[in-house]
Amino acid sequence: MDKILQLMGLALRARALVAGDEVVNDAVSGHKARLLLVAQDAAQGTVRKMHNLAGDRLPVMTVPASKEHLGGALGKSSCAVVAVLDMGFAAQIGALLAEQEPAYREMAEELGRKQAKRLRRKKEKPRNMKR
Repeated sequence: MDKILQLMGLALRARALVAGDEVVNDAVSGHKARLLLVAQDAAQGTVRKMHNLAGDRLPVMTVPASKEHLGGALGKSSCAVVAVLDMGFAAQIGALLAEQEPAYREMAEELGRKQAKRLRRKKEKPRNMKR
């Protein structure tokens, strides 16, 4: 669990993660979110809302940490929901969660495939360098 929280903290500092109900809603509405994470002690209504918000497009995983631990890792007092915006971080966090919870294996593999596809496309089509 510590690796997951450390990786989430790193993603936050890299601006590849947003935490909190409103900013997660905005990230999903703006099609920027790649993975939704929910604290293990989040209210059932919050979990249901995140699943409805994600629909079939986004994976929703439960982090084995309380709201206080999750918030502490992200510099907040408590946090129930998080959206990962970068596919690389999403794939890494998904893989770490799948190690702890076998039910997430399929979701983690799909995130890994998407990340591999993104990297292939990046290699095939290099950016134009402006001088």
